[in-house]
Amino acid sequence: MSKTLLVAKNVAQGNILADTIKGQAYEVDVVHSVDEAVAIFKREPFDAIVLDVSFEADAKAAVERVRESAAAASEKRTPLIVVTKSFGESSFLLDSGEVDVLLEYPAHVEQLRQVVEQFVGC
Repeated sequence: MSKTLLVAKNVAQGNILADTIKGQAYEVDVVHSVDEAVAIFKREPFDAIVLDVSFEADAKAAVERVRESAAAASEKRTPLIVVTKSFGESSFLLDSGEVDVLLEYPAHVEQLRQVVEQFVGC
C-alpha cells in the first residue's frame, strides 16, 4: 500500500486536507511540524509528501528542510506537493525546483486528491 505524509501545522486544516486526500489504495499519515516529518523520514519511506506552508513563518526553509530530509532517507526523489494560502505569494517555491506541485488552499483542495493519486499510482 502506498503512503503519503501530510505535514500541517494547523491541526484543523491538516485534518481537512487528510480527509480530502485519503484514498482506498494508499494511507495518509499526518504530522504537525517539519521536525516531526524529519523524524518520521528516518523510520519509514513515503511515496508522496504534502506540505501545508500556510502557517509556516518561513515557507522556503520548511520546503528545503522537508526536501533534504526526505532525500536523505530515500533512494528516490519523493514528490513534494505544497499547499499555500496564496499561489502568487508562494510561486517562488516552484522556481527553486524543490516543489513538484504548488496548490492554493482551499480553492483547489479537490485537485489535491487527484494530484496525490497521480504520484502514488492510484
